[in-house]
Amino acid sequence: MDLKTNKLLAESHLGVVTSEDYVRWAVACLESGQDSKNIRILASMQKPLYSSEVDFYFSRCLKDLGWTMPERRECLLNYARDLAHQIVSGDLSPRDGCRKIYLIASALQYPKELMAWVYFDDNLDPSTYNALEGAELDQAIKDEATNLARL
Repeated sequence: MDLKTNKLLAESHLGVVTSEDYVRWAVACLESGQDSKNIRILASMQKPLYSSEVDFYFSRCLKDLGWTMPERRECLLNYARDLAHQIVSGDLSPRDGCRKIYLIASALQYPKELMAWVYFDDNLDPSTYNALEGAELDQAIKDEATNLARL
């Protein structure tokens, strides 16, 4: 699955996705050459959107693409890795990425592989618990993002 789909699925598991997000996703699929009858139907939906109808067509879109909805933990960890890649590449600022990964860690009840992000969110070094600020904090976040991206 691509980044936009991973983000949408993760936001679905986090309970922050909207019906409009699904429609925008379907439009983006069409723009990138991914096409099916159900993707076209979802992309063409207009307000008022009914979540049951949107959910129905979204699940059919996944089936059309040969994808299944990943389990919550797997999905959120995959998205955390995607965010880590974005931090490393510079497409996402260290602090914004840190906050997003922290929210995933919280939603997953602080799994071991994401615990460093809990400390970074409080501007602390996860090894020493010393305060981090500015460029030092950004570099520590980038270093941890490199580690997470490798998982």
